[in-house]
Amino acid sequence: MEKFILKSLLALSLFSLAACSGVEPTEVSGIDSNVIVSSSFSEYSSEKIHGSGTIRFLDSLTVSSSKSFALKASLDDTIAMSSVSVIMYSANSVMPTNDGIMVTFSRSGASVNAQISYNGNAAMVNTSRLSFYFPTSLDLIVEVHNINSKARVLVWRRDMVEYAPATADIDTERAGDLNSSLPVQRGAGPYAGLIIQNSTVTAGRLDSQKVLD
Repeated sequence: MEKFILKSLLALSLFSLAACSGVEPTEVSGIDSNVIVSSSFSEYSSEKIHGSGTIRFLDSLTVSSSKSFALKASLDDTIAMSSVSVIMYSANSVMPTNDGIMVTFSRSGASVNAQISYNGNAAMVNTSRLSFYFPTSLDLIVEVHNINSKARVLVWRRDMVEYAPATADIDTERAGDLNSSLPVQRGAGPYAGLIIQNSTVTAGRLDSQKVLD
């Protein structure tokens, strides 16, 4: 009986240590198969894209679905206009800025600005939600729920292992995250892509959703 109790206590101790140790985020690299829509890229490969231009991913989205997107990017600190835009659920294969759900991260000195657009109707993310974002080391999960009459966008830093609406840095359904309201709209098409302006992308991967709506 004593041996059983000792074994149980040991197992409980090991479980407690494991629970407290935390979980390392899964590393992500590489860029999903894509085609260039427009380009003045100085470097373009499946591992890195640098410069300015637009790409569209070959994998199409189901319009009424929820998807996440892993993005690793660096915004150029020597050029004023440096940004990366994630576009999902666009109905236009050339990835215009007024179609689909778009999340744009841009440099503002040593800080980051973010804007969310529903079919060209945009709202800025309040800067208080971006205090831990640094222009040279964006490592984010952008998730779009395109299943209801109004799309929902959530953004996490990728090292936020416990994904939940409450842990999201940005949630378009949370009061105070945006400086204005977005229309009751969602993306109407199957296309996803990136608009890159004077920036570097080292990871861009579509994946399943992290949380339920």
